[in-house]
Amino acid sequence: MIASESWTRLVYAFPPDRPVLAGLRRLRGTAERLSVATVTVAATGPTLADLAGLGAAREWGLELARDLGDFKAGLIRWDDVDNGALISGPPGTGKTLFAEALARTCDLPIVVASAAQWQSAGYLNDLLKAMRESFRDAQSRGTALLFIDELDAIGSRAINDSQNADYKRQVINGLLELLDGFERRTGIVVVGATNHPEDIDLAILRPGRLDRHFIIPLPDSTTRQQIFQFHAGFAVPEDYENQFARSTAGMSGAGLKQLVRDGRRIARRSGTPFVFEHALEAAKPLIDLPVEHMRVAAVHEAGHAIVGLELGMELEGISIADKVLAEGVLTLGGALFTRQAFPMKTRSFYLDLIAMYLGGLAAETMAFGQFTDSGAGDPSSDLGMATALATKVEACFGMGSTLAIDVVQDHDLGRLRASDFRVRMAVSELLDKEFKRAKEILDLRRHALHVIADDLIKARSMSALKIKQILGQKPCVSQTIKG
Repeated sequence: MIASESWTRLVYAFPPDRPVLAGLRRLRGTAERLSVATVTVAATGPTLADLAGLGAAREWGLELARDLGDFKAGLIRWDDVDNGALISGPPGTGKTLFAEALARTCDLPIVVASAAQWQSAGYLNDLLKAMRESFRDAQSRGTALLFIDELDAIGSRAINDSQNADYKRQVINGLLELLDGFERRTGIVVVGATNHPEDIDLAILRPGRLDRHFIIPLPDSTTRQQIFQFHAGFAVPEDYENQFARSTAGMSGAGLKQLVRDGRRIARRSGTPFVFEHALEAAKPLIDLPVEHMRVAAVHEAGHAIVGLELGMELEGISIADKVLAEGVLTLGGALFTRQAFPMKTRSFYLDLIAMYLGGLAAETMAFGQFTDSGAGDPSSDLGMATALATKVEACFGMGSTLAIDVVQDHDLGRLRASDFRVRMAVSELLDKEFKRAKEILDLRRHALHVIADDLIKARSMSALKIKQILGQKPCVSQTIKG
């Protein structure tokens, strides 16, 4: 065993003043990890045609299956096949399920690996060896799918880490060589998966490598019904569709599978066939939202709508909830605006967006003297999005006090504000100014604000047309306030 090992592994296995037997155990342990088979044959199960909620990734996979059929028939070259993609999304959205279904759809054996698995092989040379073994396993199958989970663990050279910079560079270079090196990976389709695509080195995502990026979001209400039907074997009854949508709000595909599993367990314990009511019993219960909370939510959403419309944005409608999940409130309401296809992204454009984001808090302040947190600690909250956009205007878009820009990822904007007092002050001043502008708009539309909020409490949802009619019936002195 010792004679077959590399000098580098021997040096690490037998450090000075350590027992020889410990070094032998170390060599054997890492050798066993390197020899673990990573090939899994695609077993029976769903194909991409059976799955919902995968969006563009599903269509890409179906096209890939056709291209692979043409490649195997000799009709096209391998260079004409899309052979690399990155799948990202929140935990439980079905990234691993997608890879398995893709392999079945394309009739390919699948080699499953992960960055963590490679790193567990041992030192740098062990990691690189494990990485090469995964690609070699896939290559030995002729045409195969190589699925790399937790790809973000490889790291990015853009993230400053002086202690591990050389290690990270060699690992990334090793992967790049395997993806698109001198020896082409003919016949291997590589799919990477991650919860954090922003942490992946950009070189890995360049053309010829994992250049396709598909985001699998949390499923909407319609998709949740389809996923439930797939796992349960029956559809959600029409009379329960609204209750099901609310009870499963924010739930991932994995969560819905667990819901069906729990429902089946309840049915077994009761000795009865599994029906929808068992799944509903296992779902999170809904509770009535107190009237005072509904009032706050209605004023909040009316504030968004009025400020947005006054600043020329295209509103689709607003809504509030009358029931929420007992275990944590996801949202009390929402205002939906249509995105412009080709907006002129000037400083004024961004300031109008910030004012609209702050319109809900401004309306609460006017009506109640203060505003609720509205999930302010969440980056996707109104205040979170307004703060992030204000930071970009001041420091990243060249639209602040200087043309100089800082190129940072969204998750580093907070660190940028914390490290530069001038940026933090500029962002604070901008937010204060746009909050004041939103309040001025709403002050001129005070009567319409209360009418819209009252109607929203009764109807739970309102269209843009109805809101515009109320604004027309209660005009203000200045129809538009420009910033």
